[in-house]
Amino acid sequence: MEGLVYLNCSACRFGFIHAVEDSGKSIGGFGGAAAGAVIGVKVGFIIGPIGALAGSVPGVVLGWTFGKNLGNQFDRPTCPKCGTRFYLPENIR
Repeated sequence: MEGLVYLNCSACRFGFIHAVEDSGKSIGGFGGAAAGAVIGVKVGFIIGPIGALAGSVPGVVLGWTFGKNLGNQFDRPTCPKCGTRFYLPENIR
């Protein structure tokens, strides 16, 4: 979801306009999935060719999850007045 929303800071109640983006979450998810797949394949090669395939699948899933969570930190709004970072309310997503 992309767009502009008006938010009030959860700490100081200062109102500001925030550009809603999912780019950090997307980039983090894809980057984490790729890194997880590479690590899973390398670890799997120790066991053998079948282990490489078996290692890549959980590597992708875990990498995607961790990368998406890390990338979500970059998408959070920051209050321009007090610098507090907070999550978007559920009704805005």
